[in-house]
Amino acid sequence: MAPVIQPKGIRVLTLMAAMAGTLYTAATAQPWNQPIPEPATESTAQTIKLAEQLNTVGARFFGAHWCPACKEQMKLFGKQAGANLNYVECDLPDKYPDQLRQCRDENIRSIPTWTRPGSTRLQGVQSINTLERWSGLRPQPLN
Repeated sequence: MAPVIQPKGIRVLTLMAAMAGTLYTAATAQPWNQPIPEPATESTAQTIKLAEQLNTVGARFFGAHWCPACKEQMKLFGKQAGANLNYVECDLPDKYPDQLRQCRDENIRSIPTWTRPGSTRLQGVQSINTLERWSGLRPQPLN
């Protein structure tokens, strides 16, 4: 059987593509660190900035790993921003007893729920625009 011969240019392009993929993956991939399933969507610059702002103002996202609405909320943020949210799991008491205690302390009755010090809580899936206004990232509209 004759050996397969690849033109030198193809080997160089293949090597460059492999290296570029590895560099991109290393720069953006972080292990998923939340009890809720990882969203398949990628984050945008807008959602990454919002996640940072939510953390700055002490916001917490209360949810449960099985909750469809909570998964939808996380999907709006995407992988990278979602990994940085202050997510509190309210239904895995054996694995996250401290988080369950936070849910009880905050009297969480429906999920998803967002809280932050000095502000009203938000219940249900919230749009990115609503969370930007609630967190102070975007000014409230004037009436």
